[in-house]
Amino acid sequence: MDRDPQAHWLETETALHYARAAVRVGLWASERVLIDRYLPKSARLLELGCGGGRVVLGLRQAGYHEVTATDFSPVMVSLARAVLADHDEDWEHCVEQQDATALTYPEASFDHAIFAFNGLMCLPSRGHRLAALRSIRRVLRPGGIFLFTASDREKGANAAYWAKEAREADIIPGDRWHESDTSPVFIHSSTENETREELSETGFEVLECPLSSEVAPDGPVVREFAGETRFYVARKS
Repeated sequence: MDRDPQAHWLETETALHYARAAVRVGLWASERVLIDRYLPKSARLLELGCGGGRVVLGLRQAGYHEVTATDFSPVMVSLARAVLADHDEDWEHCVEQQDATALTYPEASFDHAIFAFNGLMCLPSRGHRLAALRSIRRVLRPGGIFLFTASDREKGANAAYWAKEAREADIIPGDRWHESDTSPVFIHSSTENETREELSETGFEVLECPLSSEVAPDGPVVREFAGETRFYVARKS
């Protein structure tokens, strides 16, 4: 039986795992560096795939008050709202249910956007990733920055698996179901060239794409939570 790539994100136990991470893990040191470098506090920000509220909570605690956090999963949205309500009395209902591949906001609604912790790579196909990139680009203002991470097939946390694993001819390179603390989760691990091509195809210019360890040394909690991943900083061209 074929697995449903969305099922993992609709489970209460998965949402609880990410809600705990919102408080226990917080923003990574590497995330903070790039956020400070590219995203002014006065900007109107869109977060995709907010999960349990880890990034939106960290942003608001860092002084970003114009943040709209979104997730397609109603369970994630509910728990992210609960996390913010517990830790930010002025959160003002800034978490909304949206599908990243078909955002309903008007064109050029946001200055910049974030899709944290390999969220783009959890979409079930290249077609879905391209749809999300086009949708995100549409709601960004001219010159808007899109900051995200992608599991890197050559240098990321699962590089050893991809280096030794013999793949069947009908399996797309990089596609894999991973075990998790709750249920299996689909993640695509890309190469830098592959993701650069997808960004170029959808109208983005890559400004930089360092590995997380090249940006800043993340602490042991973050390393356990996320491992090595690659950041992409892209601009709407």
